[in-house]
Amino acid sequence: MRLLNTETLQVKEFFGFLPPYAILSHTWEKEEVLFSDMQNVSLAHQKAGFVKLQAACQLALKQGYHWIWIDTSCIDKSSSAELSEAINSMYRWYAEFAVCYAYLCDVEYHRLDDIRNSRWFTRGWTLQELIAPTRVEFYDKRWVYIGEKHDDILRSILSQASLVDECVLAGVVSLDRISVARKMYWASRRYTTRKEDEAYCLLGIFDVNMPLLYGEGKKAFIRLQQEIMKATDDQSVLAWYCFDPEELRAMRRNFTNTLPTVLATSPRCFARSRDIWPLTSLFFDPPEKRLRNMDCVGGAVEFSALIDKKSMAGDSGAPELKRVLLNCQMGQIPGTLPIILVDEASGTRYMQPDEVTSTNIYLEVEGKAPPLGVFPESSNPALITSRNALDDRRQSPKVFKEEPIEKNDDSYGVPAANPFSYAIERIKIFKTATYSGQ
Repeated sequence: MRLLNTETLQVKEFFGFLPPYAILSHTWEKEEVLFSDMQNVSLAHQKAGFVKLQAACQLALKQGYHWIWIDTSCIDKSSSAELSEAINSMYRWYAEFAVCYAYLCDVEYHRLDDIRNSRWFTRGWTLQELIAPTRVEFYDKRWVYIGEKHDDILRSILSQASLVDECVLAGVVSLDRISVARKMYWASRRYTTRKEDEAYCLLGIFDVNMPLLYGEGKKAFIRLQQEIMKATDDQSVLAWYCFDPEELRAMRRNFTNTLPTVLATSPRCFARSRDIWPLTSLFFDPPEKRLRNMDCVGGAVEFSALIDKKSMAGDSGAPELKRVLLNCQMGQIPGTLPIILVDEASGTRYMQPDEVTSTNIYLEVEGKAPPLGVFPESSNPALITSRNALDDRRQSPKVFKEEPIEKNDDSYGVPAANPFSYAIERIKIFKTATYSGQ
């Protein structure tokens, strides 16, 4: 790892032990000072971006830090090996340093509402720079101090601007308590200059590593999801309900209604997945008695799920679709599970653009129906399901009923009549297709 000396402005490479250092989080502007420029500081001084670099160094030195990390100046992007190592390590670097300076080049201190519209919140790379550090200090375009991430008022603004839950920004809830779909939702309004970076900038958020292959385009995001499924059985990775606008235009232009993948093609596919929460596996046998829940088999995804044995009647010539209930929670009404519609014969998921589908399941286990779900934003431990309760609910027999849900004053579902039968099956899906409705 290379660091920039805040006094001499010389770049030095460190191995193993690292001194205390600050980090600059910013959006790229014209004439950024690159690693190659730092070989001759007098020439680097002539670039417009040197003012920002110098101001960050002066701030760090004033706070007692003799070293600072700035991505533009400390990474040799001409080396693909170094770039790959840096990107795969970047989240850890942000988590381990002393302080992060978030420089908002388009915000003035006395106009705090401008923070919500800052370009800093639209860039893919700044998401991890907001979440990973324990301490983040925000500065306006004149380097006037705005506040820290943990300030109550500012944290609320940051949450609205970034879509990231306040409990995560406050450090109360760790990322492993957040569903895959909800973390993808955080990135759904962010953009990167290169298509591949939509995936690479999320490696740290999902705690996965993978080689960088610039030139692969949207395949990078497919690979990211495959790596995520190797690390977790969270089925919310399939709880996406929007097509990427560019992909949808291409499909219409080519007169096709099919994507050759069941995985999302960009974070924008999760733009309607805000309310997806993790759900501890209740529908399957303990891990030691079953296959891994989710597997990538070639270009397909294979997993165990609750499937409605009653097909949905389609139009003339249309496939008969089965409702597949994903093992995650939608919203805070217990037992509300997201649905995807699947034609088992062809291994095709069918969906309408921007359609979100869910159902309510009332689970009876030995005559009991305890509330489901773990809601990370809650600070009340009583609302977090205990391990004993989860173990109790894994025991047989299990009776699955679909129930229309009515809300009562406690926001818990009230089961009604007309149950439908579900069965746990292994299902394999290869592709995604649009449909006109059932």
